[in-house]
Amino acid sequence: MTRPGFHFLVDVFLLLAFISHLMTAALVQFIFPKATEASGWQVWGLDYNGWAMASFGSLMCFTLLTLLHLILQWRWICNFVVSRWAKRTGRKIDLHDGIKTIYGVGMLITILSTMGLFLAIAEIQAVAPPAPSLEPVASQLDN
Repeated sequence: MTRPGFHFLVDVFLLLAFISHLMTAALVQFIFPKATEASGWQVWGLDYNGWAMASFGSLMCFTLLTLLHLILQWRWICNFVVSRWAKRTGRKIDLHDGIKTIYGVGMLITILSTMGLFLAIAEIQAVAPPAPSLEPVASQLDN
């Protein structure tokens, strides 16, 4: 397979993953009631949790294919940014492929670290609902 053919194939799968995620997320959002009220509801044999997992799975496919797309286009992205920066500053800028790779890996590490920090803060600040009270059960036992 040629390089352009492979790029096209990745882009087709990327589009399919995006459409898949869009459809499953819309199904969970608009067809099912709120998660707390969705017990017993099913669409095509899957309940709310099943569709939520399908939505997350399609999101992960979309994310991985987007990452692959960016990796395949990284040289073009760097050349575009460097040429715009050079035009703005009026200086010629020459980056070797190794430096471009380091910038790409650094950007990926920054994005993943930001996501991890976001999730860590959310985990720390998550508030669980209060435990159910046992008083009504105790009053029923007294009767």
